[in-house]
Amino acid sequence: MTTDSDRPGFGGVPLPGLKADEVFSFDEARKLLGDSFDPLPVPALPPADPELDRVVSELRRLREATAGLAHSEVELGDIADRLAEVADLLEPRVPSPADRLANMWTGAGTRRSNPVSGPENPLAPPVDFVGCDDGSVTATVTLGPVYQGPPGCVHGGMSALIIDHMMGLANHWGGRFGMTAHYELDYRSPTPLLVPLTFRCWVHETEGRKTWTHGTIHAGDRLCVEARGLFLEASVPVPGQPGSRSTVADGSE
Repeated sequence: MTTDSDRPGFGGVPLPGLKADEVFSFDEARKLLGDSFDPLPVPALPPADPELDRVVSELRRLREATAGLAHSEVELGDIADRLAEVADLLEPRVPSPADRLANMWTGAGTRRSNPVSGPENPLAPPVDFVGCDDGSVTATVTLGPVYQGPPGCVHGGMSALIIDHMMGLANHWGGRFGMTAHYELDYRSPTPLLVPLTFRCWVHETEGRKTWTHGTIHAGDRLCVEARGLFLEASVPVPGQPGSRSTVADGSE
């Protein structure tokens, strides 16, 4: 059994879908840059359709502008009519849900369409991640009213969603692969909206097919959430690719 205290390196493997010269592996980063290096961002993937990125960017503007508008005295009738026109224009043209699901697994899997960091997903804040020289993956993000749970605080399910996705990315950074088998969180203090939040995840322990990964959310120096996850090497069928299976749930092929 190996723990994060005695493992010199996680033996990294590049994220599936990345070009060979785009490093996002803890082990490879140490070989190239030494034991200490500036945080490495997850390499961006070029859009399949730049116009889709534009559409989603505008949808995010609408998402933020419409959150919490009740009792605001903003006149929305004309806005609703115009949005209905856009929906009426788009709906007859889109492929079936099954075809879209298959399309999401072309290229780099769901890296561009996932609900946490996907630039093609209007639900995503989105969150940008970086790999660090201590073996962790971190992100700083400010969440607005659309993600509210308790008054003025981030919904606990949103915290869980981001950390779960981020743990998978930390596994990639550490050269581990798998799907979430068990996941638990301790909410230590309220997680505030509208302030920068620091997310951090790292591989804690490995044994055979099992990977234990930990994570935290801080608001400044205050600990808001602690998380622990167990991941197992596993596979599921890839939509639209008969006979093909994915080794992880969120982007590997």
